[in-house]
Amino acid sequence: MDSLSMGMCSYTWKERDPGKGWIEKRCQKETWGDSDEFCIFHDPSPEKDVDLFKEKLEEQMKSETERHNFVGYYFPVNWDFSGKEFEITADFSRATFQGTAYFIGATFQDADFSRATFQDADFSRATFQGTAYFSRATFQDAYFSRATFQDAYFSRATFQDADFSRATFQDADFSRATFQDADFREATFQDADFREATFQDAYFRAITVKESFNFNPEEVSGIIDLQESKFFFSGSITINLEKAKFHHAHLQDVAFIDCEWPENYIIYEEKEMKDDDVNLTFKELETIYRDLKQNMQSHGDYTTAGEFYYREMEMRRKGTETRKKRLWLEIYRGLAGYGEKPERTAFSSALTIFTFAFFYGISGCLHYTVRNPCLYQQIKDSIYFSFVTFTTLGLGDIRPLNDLGKLLICCEAIIGAFLIALCGGVC
Repeated sequence: MDSLSMGMCSYTWKERDPGKGWIEKRCQKETWGDSDEFCIFHDPSPEKDVDLFKEKLEEQMKSETERHNFVGYYFPVNWDFSGKEFEITADFSRATFQGTAYFIGATFQDADFSRATFQDADFSRATFQGTAYFSRATFQDAYFSRATFQDAYFSRATFQDADFSRATFQDADFSRATFQDADFREATFQDADFREATFQDAYFRAITVKESFNFNPEEVSGIIDLQESKFFFSGSITINLEKAKFHHAHLQDVAFIDCEWPENYIIYEEKEMKDDDVNLTFKELETIYRDLKQNMQSHGDYTTAGEFYYREMEMRRKGTETRKKRLWLEIYRGLAGYGEKPERTAFSSALTIFTFAFFYGISGCLHYTVRNPCLYQQIKDSIYFSFVTFTTLGLGDIRPLNDLGKLLICCEAIIGAFLIALCGGVC
């Protein structure tokens, strides 16, 4: 007679054996009174006897000396392990928690919640002294605020709302995890890996990274908040930064690799500077762009550094209160793009030469080398003379006939000297 007909639980699962690979295991507990298929622990029925579940669980935990085996257990609604000290390994893999699972202030040695299913999970102020596995776990609402982790593995976990604010991680692996809303505000990381994770909104405001930070998510479709974050050691970010916030972030050691920046490198905080969630001044935006410029320079990306320098100068121009200084910045922007757009200087120089050539031609203020020159000769000589005057060569073969000619020559020579000097600075 097989074990099922003898009233044994029919729950099975696969477990990796170091020498045999994946092997199938079966629960060895007896079925309970209201079920002819499952034991009290694996029965998924919400109507099962909660008092009996609690009694049997306490008996089991007292008898276990090396490992608490909760594999595949269906815990009753709002099960509470708050303050519990798990002195041996706690294996909750594939467990299902209905309602809210309370682990507030609990202490774990090694804990395995891989493939567990939670509606609401509250691990606030919990301490994981060994390794914590949450790989492929599923959460509706997850609260890990102020929790402390030694080695945490959340790879391929799924979160609707995740609160890790003020949590502390020695080594954290969130690779390929999926978040709707992820709140890591004021969290502290020694090492962190978010490769190929997916976020709707990601809040990393005021986080502290002490050693390394690999932030290369698959997608971030909403806000990514890096304000006041501190990266004290090397890290890399590869992400869409169209809706990123950088105010007061310490980013000198972070390398932005193959990131998608917003159009014309106008960051989200500038676009939404008057919004209540941003509310920044031009001076504050100037500082953000300067920090981003310096970051790009330190990592050898001089092209992007130039783009951020342009935005920095734009914020300076818009924020200046002195009319004279603003006028100078307007001229500098128009003629040279603050030194980042030499094509503007070249165009301004060519436009100056042809404009003055036009005035020389129509005003008749020049003495040409040829008497009664034809129209073509006048045009050619006017352009030639304008070029010579612009470059301040002063060859003397063509000279002014009247005061108007002298005035035009003086004006063009001054403008030419200025633009040539500007061109030298830009190039």
